[in-house]
Amino acid sequence: MLYITRKRVNMFKEKISEKLVIRIWECQAINNLITDMGEPVCVVFPGRICNDGGCDFQDAVFTIGGKLMKGNIEVHLKSSHWYSHGHHRNIKYNYVVLHVVMWHDYQSGTILQNGETIPTVCLSHSLKYPLYKLHQNSKLLSGHVYTCLEAKSYTSKESLIMSLIDAGEKRFTTKAALFQKNLVEKEPGQVLFRSIARALGYDKNVNHFEKLADKLPLNILESIKDKSSTNNRALLLGTAGLLPSQRSMIGYDELKEKTEIKQLETIWRSSNMTAVMNRSTWCFYRVRPDNFPSRRIVALSCFVTRHCQSGFLKSLMKLVGEAPGKGGYRWLEHELTVSAQGYWAGHFDFGIATTRNSALIGRSRAAEIIINVLLPFAYAYGRLAAEPDLKRKAINLYINYPGQENNQLMRFMKQQLSLIEMISFPLLSNRD
Repeated sequence: MLYITRKRVNMFKEKISEKLVIRIWECQAINNLITDMGEPVCVVFPGRICNDGGCDFQDAVFTIGGKLMKGNIEVHLKSSHWYSHGHHRNIKYNYVVLHVVMWHDYQSGTILQNGETIPTVCLSHSLKYPLYKLHQNSKLLSGHVYTCLEAKSYTSKESLIMSLIDAGEKRFTTKAALFQKNLVEKEPGQVLFRSIARALGYDKNVNHFEKLADKLPLNILESIKDKSSTNNRALLLGTAGLLPSQRSMIGYDELKEKTEIKQLETIWRSSNMTAVMNRSTWCFYRVRPDNFPSRRIVALSCFVTRHCQSGFLKSLMKLVGEAPGKGGYRWLEHELTVSAQGYWAGHFDFGIATTRNSALIGRSRAAEIIINVLLPFAYAYGRLAAEPDLKRKAINLYINYPGQENNQLMRFMKQQLSLIEMISFPLLSNRD
């Protein structure tokens, strides 16, 4: 009889999908969570579902033993799946801070590729409803929307919107204050260069772009006699470790005959530079081809070439200062947009062709660079350099900047804040 019971239990477990466990976590249909080390867990925000790989939820907020934690969460049916799926050998899972499972069937804890151990939370003993009911009756979880609890305290949509506008202005001043701190400690041009490089990295490669800017700093690029886009491109791609010869690419013998690749490889070999990043640290997995790090480095090389002729810092601050009062944001976006030419007009990466010619830096990405980097930097720089006109222009451009298109983050915030119509201002329209 015991054998039959266990068999039935195992058969039922086989019917449970990881998708159901993800939904249970998203809806927080759980109570009294504890980690595998016996510490209580309190979930402030379960996170946003991530569709890019590397984790199931991102930006989660919770406490463990009263300590506030933030980060990514990975969900599995069983804790052993962390190892059977090879996550312990995958560098991209090093950003996971909590492992959520339905059943804990592995003796040891959850170990990351870098050797760190993260907490594991088992849901099976903390469910609000029996698991068989959650499996059979999807209505118990359907229609659930995890909304911001604080948003419910506002008496009207107008008061909520005004609060968001205030938050937007605080966001700007916070960024400007951070830039001001960095400007006191570091060379202004490098601070700006590093921040723009980070903005081109997108979610999965932002840290790698910062490291690239550190390994090949602006003062080296500006000191080189040949400031052509091809030269800058070769140095940046070579330092990143992303030239075809550094990646052991399939079909390299054919690739190296391409004029573009010949030039880049020749320039890199003659540069005698030795500070090279590990190519395996760059993330291409589940990254849109337009956002491949190699393509974004090409964009950075074109951006540097455009503004290094008269000095990178001077050129960009001049753009902010000369932006017209009316429609200045569109003028700035136009100046920061970079079209694709030559080899990169028809390729996403070396050997990966495309039939459409998309911009290396489009209007939307240019807008995010302006809002998240250029304007708060100009405000901080204007303050330190005693240039009140630059400081005033930067804050005015920010305040009058319209919202951007309705992206994934905006839709999620709309849901959280219960706003039917998304308001238009930089706080909700752009992200770092």
